[in-house]
Parts: sequence; structure tokens; C-alpha cells
Amino acid sequence: MPRPHLPLLWLLLVFAMPAGVLAQPAAAHPCAATPQPAERLACYDRAFPPPDTVREAAAARAVEEFGLPHRSRAPVLRNPGQPGHEVEPDRIEARVDRIDTAGGQRWLTLDNGQRWTVPAGTAGPLAPGDPVRISKGALGSHMLRTPGGVSLRARRVH
Repeated sequence: MPRPHLPLLWLLLVFAMPAGVLAQPAAAHPCAATPQPAERLACYDRAFPPPDTVREAAAARAVEEFGLPHRSRAPVLRNPGQPGHEVEPDRIEARVDRIDTAGGQRWLTLDNGQRWTVPAGTAGPLAPGDPVRISKGALGSHMLRTPGGVSLRARRVH
């Protein structure tokens, strides 16, 4: 039994949907009325928390950028519930992958791909495979701690 009015009903529904969507008020969510962009983003993040993978990716990026000058880094934003040490770590741990000496400096390549320099004449033996800890020091400096407990001034170059 044919139903000639069924295609007409579908056509009416298809054209009526956009009108219903457009009729909604512009500020349907309370966060939309927040005037400051950073506060609005924080409001939406509280309302719709990002998945754990977003937080893990942000923590990994913070470790990758550790030691870079501030002008070389992306802006730091904290995800909801993310602790400060994941946003701006105060230290990293890695293994020495390679050591080169040139121009009075020891150039260290770490297993995470970062390159650091330490003065070549300073005490503190280092060898490929050694675990090191690099911590933030005073006035934007960094200290590299060797397996023997010796702290050396270090500078991130890449």
C-alpha cells in the first residue's frame, strides 16, 4: 500500500531542522557568556573535561620543552586537574646517549633527544648510558647531577 505523504514528511523534517537549530539562543551554554577567552576556555574545560590522553600529551610536551628559553616554548596552559609539576616540571631524568667535546664544552645528547652543554673542564665524569637528573637552578639556570652526585651547570641548546 503506497504512502504518498511519506516523502513529503521527510522533506518537511529536513527543512525544519536547520530552522530549529538557528532559533536557539546564541549563549546556550553558561560558558559562552564569559567575556575573557582564557576564563571561557577554563569554563568549558570544567564543563567538558578533556580525556586523560590530553593531560598525558601536555605532560610529555612539558618534558620535551624543559630547559628551552621561554621565547622558544609554546604558551603554557594547564588542563583541569593537571598538577603544576606536569605543566612546568622542575626537573627531568634521562640517560646520556652521546658525548661530544668541542669549544671548551661537553655536548650531551640525551636519550630523549635533548642536547645540553656543560663546561668541559668541570669535574664530574660522564659516560654514555649514565643516568642524569637536570633540575632548575637559580635565575633560569639548570644543574645536571651525575650518577656520582656531582652537580654541573648545564644549558639546553636543542
